[in-house]
Amino acid sequence: MSQVQSASGERNFAKSVGYGLLFGGAFLASILFVKDLMMGLLAVVIAAGAWEISTALRKAGWYVPRVPVTVGSLAIMPATYYGGPIWQWALTAAMIFVLVIWRTVHLLWERRESITQSFNKSVRDFSASAFVVIYLPLTASFTMLLLSRPDGAGWVIQFVVPTAMIDTFGYLVGRKIGKHKIAPGVSPKKSLEGLIASILAGIISSVALMVLVLHHDWYWGLVTGSAVLVTAVFGDLAESLIKRDLGVKDMSSWLPGHGGVMDRMDSMLPSGLAVYFIATLCFAL
Repeated sequence: MSQVQSASGERNFAKSVGYGLLFGGAFLASILFVKDLMMGLLAVVIAAGAWEISTALRKAGWYVPRVPVTVGSLAIMPATYYGGPIWQWALTAAMIFVLVIWRTVHLLWERRESITQSFNKSVRDFSASAFVVIYLPLTASFTMLLLSRPDGAGWVIQFVVPTAMIDTFGYLVGRKIGKHKIAPGVSPKKSLEGLIASILAGIISSVALMVLVLHHDWYWGLVTGSAVLVTAVFGDLAESLIKRDLGVKDMSSWLPGHGGVMDRMDSMLPSGLAVYFIATLCFAL
């Protein structure tokens, strides 16, 4: 739901649509035919996002070791998909441990500051590293647990498509007729009109998918749709706050018309987590 912008201040609409269709096609092709491809695709995306957010934090003064966090983010996806929760949490703990050791060795090697300065900086950097691990690979790994279910492809579609619809309709309607701003201090381009369009698109698509894809009662579509709507908006605003604190407009320029990887994943991450808990608690196998 991030508003990715061109040099003129507006999202490049043609590039947004073109790359959006490309990403959507890759997602559908992977999840409908071979779920393992979806796992591999998400692993690459999360690794790229880890490198991206680590770079942004480093530019803002927090040192997050990019190599271990990127490699760990890449590894945790197949480990969770094939090994389940045990490997998920084992890899998460291992990532944090390696990041702490990596940064400690780096500080000892430099020896440019006093012990007090080094300790204060270490605590800050350790916190930033832990944040990256929890925010990105750990949160995304719950999608791997969801995907590993026999009906996992349907559940992943159940949150990815409504989230994309929320993003798309919110942007299009807000761009055309949006007049009333809802969070000008955080995300100036978000409008009440766009929010209403997002609500309708998210709920309608969620109900339709629940009935036609997962073959459950329609009211469960209202439940998942409401959860996705809340978490998608929360994820978008949270990412906006992070970027504001870091002093950047987009996390990177890797995706023309969209910004960076994290500018596309901000809504998907918490939405996938929410739907995982709904599927696990209410539709246990």
